Amino acid sequence: MIVLTRVDNRLIHGQIVQSWLPSLDVSEVLIVSPIAQKKEFIKKMLRLALPSGYKLTILAAKEAKKYSDESKEKLFIIIEDIANLFEMFKEGFCPKIVILGNTQFTEGKKQYSQGVFLDDNEVKELKKMETENNISIEIRSLPSSIVTKL
Repeated sequence: MIVLTRVDNRLIHGQIVQSWLPSLDVSEVLIVSPIAQKKEFIKKMLRLALPSGYKLTILAAKEAKKYSDESKEKLFIIIEDIANLFEMFKEGFCPKIVILGNTQFTEGKKQYSQGVFLDDNEVKELKKMETENNISIEIRSLPSSIVTKL
């Protein structure tokens, strides 16, 4: 069961460990990152960053969608970037809420919050996801932060 889905290119970091995990009733963190899935060093660092007591799974988007459908765990899904979110969505992934926590700046992107940068096409696709599939797209860094909409 999916408890929360967050897009955050930092994956597991202080805000996740100190704020998000304690506020969520989850048993597993599912990282969606084809890069982390292939690199043993990154997997080990993510495991070390995650407090004990939580299961950790690291998969690419297509596998992650199937895994989340079949899992009996309470999942906190952290997706590395918007491209992987869109890939999961193409596979039929449809959570109730997607929180944009941190997306990397690249040329041509506009700033929507302190850590969220999106290009026009990403905004268009996110708004389409929101309206056509009744998904709430929210921007916020912490559980206690005020929700900002696109």
